[in-house]
Amino acid sequence: MRKISFLMAFLIAGYVLGIWNFLVLPKYYITFGLKGFLISLIPMLVAMFLIYSEAESTKKTRYLIYELFFKISRTPALIFSLMMFLMIMLGVTTYYSSYGLALIFGMGSMYIPILALGTILLSVLMLVMAKGRTLEFISVISILFVLFALASAFMIRNQALSMVTAPQAAQYMEGAVSSITSFDLPLTMRGVLFMVVSVFISFGLGAGVYYVLGSFTPEELDLRKVLAAVFVLQIILSLAAAFTVAYSLGAAYQAYGEAFQNPNIPADESMKLFMKFNDLKDYTTNSEKSPMDSIEVFYSIPVVLRGNVPNDTTLIALLMLSLYLAGLTTIIILIEMGSQMLSEVMQLGRNQSLGFVGIIGMIVAGAMVVGDVRTMFVVVPFAVAALMAVVESYPLLSSELTHNKAVVSAVMLLLFVSGLAALYYSLTAPKMPVKIGAVLGLVLLVPVLMNGMLLKARR
Repeated sequence: MRKISFLMAFLIAGYVLGIWNFLVLPKYYITFGLKGFLISLIPMLVAMFLIYSEAESTKKTRYLIYELFFKISRTPALIFSLMMFLMIMLGVTTYYSSYGLALIFGMGSMYIPILALGTILLSVLMLVMAKGRTLEFISVISILFVLFALASAFMIRNQALSMVTAPQAAQYMEGAVSSITSFDLPLTMRGVLFMVVSVFISFGLGAGVYYVLGSFTPEELDLRKVLAAVFVLQIILSLAAAFTVAYSLGAAYQAYGEAFQNPNIPADESMKLFMKFNDLKDYTTNSEKSPMDSIEVFYSIPVVLRGNVPNDTTLIALLMLSLYLAGLTTIIILIEMGSQMLSEVMQLGRNQSLGFVGIIGMIVAGAMVVGDVRTMFVVVPFAVAALMAVVESYPLLSSELTHNKAVVSAVMLLLFVSGLAALYYSLTAPKMPVKIGAVLGLVLLVPVLMNGMLLKARR
């Protein structure tokens, strides 16, 4: 049982500790400091409560997710909304994971769809080959990801401390590093809202994954202990990513400063480094900037490190491989859980459902090479993730389940209010792709309106 607990902890960690821990959450740990970190613990605990409740629902009843939704909560339509959200998250995660892989090999953005295609094919192939060993397989990848992420954070810290010598560069770096542990930074309402929504996204709520996980969790396994371990890992990895960005800021400033002073470096290359530094500076100082506008700033780090720090190739490879493995574990779990849900709903075989989910993920990831389309899909989780979490948690209110209905209702209210606020900011954004992305997110909720039809059809 100890082995199962260990594997389940890393299975859930592999899903929770994904690309968002690198791309989004560090921004708020730097701009808000310890006050922001303490506030972020509230949505983290809310997410943990929902994860535990959802997994326990199928663990105790031994229902599969569609059976639970149909027989217990009488809401079979909800699963279709969850599956559509899952497939969009699969495509988005695949694209940004492949982005990191492209930077390792020095490839342009035009090759990202090819890498995304290969990533999903690899994931499907590994799931087909793993068969009954899927749990062990995903756990091994999760362990490698955690080790690589921590190792890259320590390496960047050591390299930055040894090579950042320019006074202004050291000042920027020390300011960003000290911000993470500061209680003096101001909070903004909009920034805190974005942080709360980002936490919900990072925990993977809204895709129905935890109901599926609970359906095959051993009855004697204590999920509370497993989730406690995941909670600690989530905090450690998010803070490690924040320090990675903070130390990279000093390297970025020094790199562009030296480039402008070196006549052998072309002006366009110097300007490129200056723009990357500005992106990182804005990321670490502007809490109100939309997460959609900041999500790609993390990829500036390899640009400013390459050729400007010792062992840059190893460092970049380790950092981007950490990001890729973080995405890969999430991708594999999304494909596996999505295929199980699809198999239940459509009565398909395992290979057929794996193939279908994989193809949808490929289409979304491939389409994201177009800038406006990428913005549209990235907006979806930030616009409706909290609302999707409300949809996902609604079955917990069923009288046949033993959860505290008052607590569940309070959590759903918190999610609903934050979800409406995030949706409002997306719908009123000046950019049209952002508005379209928010509308697309609302479309995911349309199946909920057809619940009565599905109940009649099943009768």
